[in-house]
Amino acid sequence: MRSKSDRQVVSRLVLLVLVLFSLAASSAYAQATAPTVESRLAALEAKANAAPGIDSGDNAWLLVSSALVLMMSAPGLILFYGGLVRQKNVLGTMMHSLVLMGLVSVLWVVFGYSMAFGDGNAFCGNPFQHFMLRGVGVDPNPDYGATVPAQSLCCSR
Repeated sequence: MRSKSDRQVVSRLVLLVLVLFSLAASSAYAQATAPTVESRLAALEAKANAAPGIDSGDNAWLLVSSALVLMMSAPGLILFYGGLVRQKNVLGTMMHSLVLMGLVSVLWVVFGYSMAFGDGNAFCGNPFQHFMLRGVGVDPNPDYGATVPAQSLCCSR
């Protein structure tokens, strides 16, 4: 039977061998797979020069955050303005808020998107360029959202 000191010596030797083996293996792996500076620079230039496409993560985040804002805004405005009036006028005030949100949404589709994102001067865009969302499709707008479709950008505003 081994003594306690013999077992400690053996365990320390085994630990030392494992550490040396892992160091040798990691240095051999690092030498075998280390890319050169030129290859790293070429990969970086290729990535920078590549045309950005639609990023599904950006699009998903934009649509989810748009849905959350819509679910927050409608009840928030309705309850806020409903709380400012007497009890007998609450329903009428709530309906005013709901109808006006619908009207503003229709105005956005008809003229608003075009005036915000259409070609024009520094103040506003051409209101007939994207009239009724004409020409707004799945292609990204490189000036405003190069990685999301223009339709998603329209919904988020």
